[in-house]
Amino acid sequence: SSHLAHGRLSARSRLLGIAIVGRRTTTSMAGDEAAKETTPGTVDMKVTTKKPIGFYIRSAKSFLQGVESESGEKKEPVCVLNILGLGEAINVAVAAATAVEKEGLGKITKVETSYPDMTSGGSTRGCPHIAITVWHK
Repeated sequence: SSHLAHGRLSARSRLLGIAIVGRRTTTSMAGDEAAKETTPGTVDMKVTTKKPIGFYIRSAKSFLQGVESESGEKKEPVCVLNILGLGEAINVAVAAATAVEKEGLGKITKVETSYPDMTSGGSTRGCPHIAITVWHK
């Protein structure tokens, strides 16, 4: 099931306060944080430094535990949560992933780092990027 229905956020995304977008994008994470379902049961959660680490830890836990909205709509837990961080947000991504593993909600199965070129103000420079894959236990 898609979290994006005609431009409206799903109950789960409203509950978590996360913007849900349709398709996987490039490594650019200049906008707000986003979580999106690329394949059924798999969600990409982009983290930034704009919100506190605790927000992303709670969001990651909610994705792996499942949530129930105020209207009683039950959202099932995801099978795979990909936590993505760019630049200074790498610490946030690592904190969220280790917190869910520590609580026994998921297992970190893959950590991938890269240094993609980012264009800003006409100049191009590298920026560190991390992708952490957490599987539901």
